[in-house]
Amino acid sequence: MNFLSQFYTTLAARLLNIQDANSVSIIKHIDLWNQQYNDDFKEVFGHPAVFLEYKSIPFKTIGRHQQLATMQFDLHVASSTKAKSSYEAQFTDRFLQHLDLLDLINFWLTGWHGDFFGSLSRTAITHDHFYGDVIKHIISYQCTVNDVSAVHTYAKVMGDKLVVKI
Repeated sequence: MNFLSQFYTTLAARLLNIQDANSVSIIKHIDLWNQQYNDDFKEVFGHPAVFLEYKSIPFKTIGRHQQLATMQFDLHVASSTKAKSSYEAQFTDRFLQHLDLLDLINFWLTGWHGDFFGSLSRTAITHDHFYGDVIKHIISYQCTVNDVSAVHTYAKVMGDKLVVKI
């Protein structure tokens, strides 16, 4: 598995661990970003939903087929709501729950790291647009990744011993 697919599955598992008081996952759908809220894209999925969008990843080769990069990515966080943002509005709580989810995601991700990536750091939050009954924000993060997908592993028999080189 390459580091992009491994990062996606690891991140998805982390996000699905964000649970409410009844131990139910708050996030109902996780996917790769593919303009899901475009008028031409009518896929139905549960909300809140989080979509991962990788940004350009510039690599630096550090030797022996290993590469380091500062990976930047966006999380598109969408919630289904008929809420209005005005204080007097009837559905204000649902709108505020969406804003609270942004902080909750940041709480779970900031400083989190894995075997092949360093600590995540939030770099920005951008309000996207209302899409009918859906509100969406984009949370931008970055981390350092160590890509070893080009590192060759081989084994060699030396007498009665098996020597594995990585």
